[in-house]
Amino acid sequence: MAVFSAQTRALLQQAGWSENRCVNTSEYEKSLQSEGYPIHAVVVDFLKRFGGLRVVYPHYRVKDEKDEFYINPTVAVADIGSGWVEEYSERVGVPLCVIGQAFSYHMTLVMAQDGKVYAGYDDTLIHVGDSGIDAIEALCSGRDMPKIP
Repeated sequence: MAVFSAQTRALLQQAGWSENRCVNTSEYEKSLQSEGYPIHAVVVDFLKRFGGLRVVYPHYRVKDEKDEFYINPTVAVADIGSGWVEEYSERVGVPLCVIGQAFSYHMTLVMAQDGKVYAGYDDTLIHVGDSGIDAIEALCSGRDMPKIP
C-alpha cells in the first residue's frame, strides 16, 4: 500500500489513480528498450502503478499557480537526448531509466535501479526522492529537492 499525504492522494485520485491501479507497460518498455535504457524491475513496477498519469499540483514557489508531472517514458524519451541521461547516470554513479517529465515538462524524470528518482534539464540535476512514491510526494508537496553536483 502506498503511503501518501491526504493532499497527494487527492491529487493522484483526480488524475485517475487508485491503490490497485495496474496498467500495461509493454509500450513503455518497447520505447525504452529501443533507446537503450536499462529497464529495471523497480521501473516496471512503478510504471504499472503510475504510468500514464498526468498530475496537476500546486506550484512550489508561485502561489495560485499550478505545475504538473507526467509519468510517460514514451513521451519523455522523445524529448531528451540519451546523452543527457548518460551524463546524469555518470553524476549519480548508476544507470538511469527515463520514467516521465516534471515541472511542466521542463525536466526529465529518471529512476535508478534502487528506485531513487532524479529530474534533469541540461546541466541541472536534482534528487527528487528516494523512491517513486517519495518522488511523487515531493513533487505534490513542494518539498525542497537538493541539486546534484
